[in-house]
Amino acid sequence: MTESVKPSTPQTNAEAGDSETPVVVMDSPLALLAELTHRCPFQCSYCSNPLQLEAAGQELDTATWCRVMDEAVEMGMHQVHFSGGEPTLRKDLEELVGHATKAGLYSNLITAGGALLDESRVQSMA
Repeated sequence: MTESVKPSTPQTNAEAGDSETPVVVMDSPLALLAELTHRCPFQCSYCSNPLQLEAAGQELDTATWCRVMDEAVEMGMHQVHFSGGEPTLRKDLEELVGHATKAGLYSNLITAGGALLDESRVQSMA
């Protein structure tokens, strides 16, 4: 990680000399959107995930996602949003959620396939 990346420090535009636009300026993003996979059992007409990227071999592995989350924390991010495709198709989803929690990230799951989750899997990510 480079020395120039600092945790976010809110600054209003007024503090930066612009009193007309009420916007908060941040030094880093607040959250990471982690598209874990493009695989999905549904064929929703509104979805923009490219079907040619469905191959599991094109997904980042567990260790790489964990490193990405660690780097996000170093940059000052506070949240990770697990998405896809359908993120519940990842066999390592529980491990990724657990790593996010240990890293201090608030996590949420963006899924269209709640039916793919059983009670024990949900509890393991709680």
